[in-house]
Amino acid sequence: MAKKQLTAKQKQTKYRALQYTTFASEFISIFTPFIIMGIANKDEWFTTEEGWKVGLGGSLALALLGLAVLGLMRKKEEDKKEGEKFTYGFISLIVGWFAVAFVFMLLASIMEQITTIMLFGGLGLIGAFGLDIASHNFKDKADLYKKTIQAAKENVVKEQVEQDLKGTDVRF
Repeated sequence: MAKKQLTAKQKQTKYRALQYTTFASEFISIFTPFIIMGIANKDEWFTTEEGWKVGLGGSLALALLGLAVLGLMRKKEEDKKEGEKFTYGFISLIVGWFAVAFVFMLLASIMEQITTIMLFGGLGLIGAFGLDIASHNFKDKADLYKKTIQAAKENVVKEQVEQDLKGTDVRF
């Protein structure tokens, strides 16, 4: 059976919904590796003999998560100013993130947890980058449909006015 064709308004709504979904998923993509590592290292990072405390690994994970979100927000603000179209500032953020991760890897065994956190956090940034591209793509499609629908409405009104004026004697 053939698929039902969507109207222009339905396509606009679909692309707008996909735009917002992928935008929200960018942040989920950043948080997911940190949450998984927190669950996997719960005993080491968040508990001690005295009870619940945030250990060194947990503190580092929270700090690096904050840096990842801050870096993402900074790049989004720069996008608005610079108008970079394809990468939206993600390439420099990702390269910088992994460069710092590899520098920490070379330092010492104390930095092992920072390296692991940043490498997995970098995977979240890569996921957010892909979702950001999809979000911008869906936004562009939804905006195009919105403009086209508005232009079509204007044409319909223009044709109606022309039909109305044909039957009357209008003088200016």
